[in-house]
Amino acid sequence: MATNSSLPDPAQSTNMGTNPVAITQSGLERSPGVARIVKVDDTTGCTLTNASIKGLTPAEFEGLSNKEIDLARVIASSAEAQMLGVQERGLVSLLNSSITNIKPLINKVNVAEQSMILPYVQRRQRSVMNANYFTVEANAKSAADSVTDDAYKTVAAEDGDRVLTVNLGASDWASGSITSIERYFLPGGFLILNGVDTSNKVVEVQYKILGSAPVTNAISKALVTVRPVGEDIAQPTISNGQEVSGYTATTWASFSGKADYQLATGVLQTIANNVNDFEAWCKNQPSDLSVKLLVNWLQTTRESRQVDESYKETLAKVMSGKVNPYLKSMVYQPLAEQNKIAAKASSDQWNRAVWYNQALSNKQTPETYMQLPAVTDPENDSCTLEYKSNALGIKSLLQDANRVKDMSGGALSLDSLMADIYYLKRNREQDGSNVGVIDVMTDRFTYNLFYEKMAAYYKSKYGFEFHRNMQLNQTIKHDGIILFNYALYDLPEVGCQLAVFHDPYFDDLLNVSGKFFSGGAADGGMLYNANGSRSTTAVHGDAAGQAKAQKAARALWFIDWSDIKIGIAGTNAVTRKQPHPETQERYKCRMAHKNTEYSLRSTTWTTMMDVPARHLLIQNFSDELTLPS
Repeated sequence: MATNSSLPDPAQSTNMGTNPVAITQSGLERSPGVARIVKVDDTTGCTLTNASIKGLTPAEFEGLSNKEIDLARVIASSAEAQMLGVQERGLVSLLNSSITNIKPLINKVNVAEQSMILPYVQRRQRSVMNANYFTVEANAKSAADSVTDDAYKTVAAEDGDRVLTVNLGASDWASGSITSIERYFLPGGFLILNGVDTSNKVVEVQYKILGSAPVTNAISKALVTVRPVGEDIAQPTISNGQEVSGYTATTWASFSGKADYQLATGVLQTIANNVNDFEAWCKNQPSDLSVKLLVNWLQTTRESRQVDESYKETLAKVMSGKVNPYLKSMVYQPLAEQNKIAAKASSDQWNRAVWYNQALSNKQTPETYMQLPAVTDPENDSCTLEYKSNALGIKSLLQDANRVKDMSGGALSLDSLMADIYYLKRNREQDGSNVGVIDVMTDRFTYNLFYEKMAAYYKSKYGFEFHRNMQLNQTIKHDGIILFNYALYDLPEVGCQLAVFHDPYFDDLLNVSGKFFSGGAADGGMLYNANGSRSTTAVHGDAAGQAKAQKAARALWFIDWSDIKIGIAGTNAVTRKQPHPETQERYKCRMAHKNTEYSLRSTTWTTMMDVPARHLLIQNFSDELTLPS
């Protein structure tokens, strides 16, 4: 699934393991502080390991402001932070690369003769339903249900004909929203039934579909009349281009394999029909789409910067590519150092909001949004302009879609992980993408856990050294900057590779939970005193509380970055200048003064996820990974 980004597509990329590439345009090298674009979509296999990375040149940067003001401001804030010396992190670059303009989606509503902006946008989600696998719950000689379908009733019953009662089952590939499933069993088509008989022998038989009908009072069940397919069965009788009968009672009675066709339960698959050009057949295959409305809540985030004239002049030169930002005068300005700290704090807080933000209250629904905190006109408190809401973070979106797996403090199981990764691969391939690598992000301790256990797994499973199946200490670089660190593991049982990324952001979560403070006392993790000495107060109480906190901080984020977008609904920027010599008493006898600008900036944004089934979060596990027995 392609990323719906408004940023320019990379014309030249740096992929994993390659040397840094200098991007130039018209002889002008990319300014070291200007933002990078990390592009992940179906062309890269939906994996960061093959991401295309490009740094914007000053000319491209200026072009952004001419095309889309809102998006340019977002990138400008990121670029300014880098120019001030804020260490660039891969995750932030990745999120900034996925921004898309959603301003056209904003709606207004008239309430009590007032026009208010809705705190959310609505989008249509469309996904193809998979209706190729079904479960047989009964196999009878005739239908026990009262059938009224004409096509079903007109089928000529023979001794060998069976009536299968079919449902969607518990398959991960059968969508529970599919109804009237009898439509998927077209006369003239064929079915394969897989199962096991009473002697534990594998049974696989084929039927021809004769007709189908719905089950009374059941929206996801069907009755399917079928005829066994086998070499011992007589040729059917054809009349007017249609099959009338297949065989006599005598033929069926002497058929040696009839017990297999009477299997009571099993998995049913639809397969291609067999219709000659001279036969009458004109049936439409159902093509259901899952169409529903997605609601994305908007949040406006504010930040401010203090800017004096010298800072402004230097920044303008940096933006034009004339000055190296960190080696020249920018770094020597005290105000630049303050803004560097502020920019780092703003970036980190926004990053955490994208990951973890929750609804502002339980009133944050399309039905009750008018009970959220109101924003009123400064001149008239009774005039409501907007209602405030929180943009939902990635974790909140996954929780709402039931895509968070809580291990309750238990150990990870490699068998369970293999199954989860397999279904992720299949889910991501539903739109035709070719997925050969599944990415997972975690902390460096869990990263090391995979190394330890996978080495043992390969040796016990295949009997040879692990280096044939593992690529350790891989990096994704651009212009000499390491954006991501990961290790690559072959998963032959799944048919893909697993790329395990570790990032300081996830290490920080373990840090505050006490993971780095072990030792020095019986109760584990400790705090530090103001003088740098170790405190005797535990971070999370007793040893049991400490252990629980560490487990709760561990997570495996299986994120498909081609499906994550940051929607920008608008930006705003206002500059206030001080002093005002004409009105301020202290300046009445002064001829010169130093101007200071206060730059107020805001961004209205939301986090968007189109297909939650392409993602998975596994959390709250111990530092153990159990291998298959």
